[in-house]
Amino acid sequence: MQSGLDTRKGAFAGGLWNAASAVLPMGATLVLSVVVSRELGPAVLGQQSLVAYVNSLMVSVLIFSFTSASVQMLAATNAGDDRDRLAWLSRWSFAAHLTGGLVSALLLVSIGFARSDYQALWFLAAATAMVDSIGWAHASRDIARHGWGPTASRRLVAQAVSPALAIAAVYAGLGIEGVFTAQLVVAVVLLLVLRRVDRRTQTPSVAGTDRPAWAPVLRLWSMFSLSVLITQIVERRLELVFLDWFHSPETVAMFSVAFNVVGIPTMVSAALIGASMPAIAARHARDPGSVTAALSRAARVVVAVNLVLTAGTIAIGPRLVTTAYGEDFAEAGTLVRLLGLTLLILPLGHLYSALWTGTGHLRPVLIAGGAGAVVDITLAWTLVPPFAASGAVVASLGAAAVSAGLIAVHTHRRGIRLEISPGRLAVTTAIALAAGGAAHGTLLLVGGLAGVVLAVVAFGLVLAVTVRFLGLVGREDTAWLAGTLPGPVGRVFAGLSPRPARTAPTRAGGRHRGSPGGPSDG
Repeated sequence: MQSGLDTRKGAFAGGLWNAASAVLPMGATLVLSVVVSRELGPAVLGQQSLVAYVNSLMVSVLIFSFTSASVQMLAATNAGDDRDRLAWLSRWSFAAHLTGGLVSALLLVSIGFARSDYQALWFLAAATAMVDSIGWAHASRDIARHGWGPTASRRLVAQAVSPALAIAAVYAGLGIEGVFTAQLVVAVVLLLVLRRVDRRTQTPSVAGTDRPAWAPVLRLWSMFSLSVLITQIVERRLELVFLDWFHSPETVAMFSVAFNVVGIPTMVSAALIGASMPAIAARHARDPGSVTAALSRAARVVVAVNLVLTAGTIAIGPRLVTTAYGEDFAEAGTLVRLLGLTLLILPLGHLYSALWTGTGHLRPVLIAGGAGAVVDITLAWTLVPPFAASGAVVASLGAAAVSAGLIAVHTHRRGIRLEISPGRLAVTTAIALAAGGAAHGTLLLVGGLAGVVLAVVAFGLVLAVTVRFLGLVGREDTAWLAGTLPGPVGRVFAGLSPRPARTAPTRAGGRHRGSPGGPSDG
């Protein structure tokens, strides 16, 4: 049987893998956007960003939501060895995926016909969505049998190959249409692989079986779809639609680049939160009264990490954008500095939402997210026409603040109050400001790519030194993290953290100052 420490290490190892699997494709996509902007221009990048967002919205809401719900139901049915129910759920899942793919494709084709230019991009995106729907239909059954690992690794390879093939298409002179054609080709190859894997295991037939009640299945699918839709509105660039409607493709490109740059640290934080939450949710189920301590520790770590990420993003992000994309994207660099503030808002919202989702309480999550979506749409409709991308940033920040604030209030009212020391928070803030200030000062002295590289080095050195003497988090949290982070990551963190203070011997039965049970800096 695994010990608690082994379980924690496994969870964080999974979190690091999830973060890598999420960030690496985002990094590859950023490289692709640099190539598109430099070779084809900002206007074309704006068109590509809009089509990619709408396609992602369709696939997430109308296809991948069915995948998540199907995996949950199929896995539970597999565990219960109910072959009749398994047969019907498999059949319904496949039909739902195909229906979602058809609806997505029809909507994308309709948008393409309604536009006056770049129609081929919408048609290629429609074909890719249809192929993806069939691929996820096969993948959901395999995931239910063998977990996410095998499918995730195959998709990670596809997500790495797709941008590389798209970049090759651009340099081959195939234009932006070549980018979307490359994505379609990769989707078809992945579909063939997933279909072959799925067919290795025979799915039970529905012949001669009683059909189970379909209403609970439909209800679960609807809840997942609604949850994904809210996430897409609040956290996934809905503002692009308003920017495209009221302004130019170049403005769309500016906001998209800034959003993608900030999206990488956001995804790192979200992936690590997701890895830590199963244990917290399980503790909540066993002993609701003990969840405050576990959630508080997670919150302290999340806040500390995101203060550092915010400082690095705001200090280095703008120059990184203009160095990679060119001076024409100076506006995008300014937007990075503003959007970086979402890193101070979203993580705690993610933490609370993951807690309630993991314990089966979706209602507060949907209410908070729904309110954020309403605020996002209202602010975007009001502010984007007069203020363009700056108005889109305000809409994004407002939605994040409302959504995170409401779910925090709900959590507080349920008796879960975070224990975060103001003194420790001030120390961590000072560490982040010192590292960010060092990076900013370096950029003032050195320009170009060399300046960016030296700024990253300066940021890392100042961060390492200040963490070594002051600690990123409190003593107890430092010891917990050092013992929880897997392998060399834990050893590096322990090496960078302050050593425990030496204590004088005490009389038998006495307790020295700072020993377990004494005051803690939390």
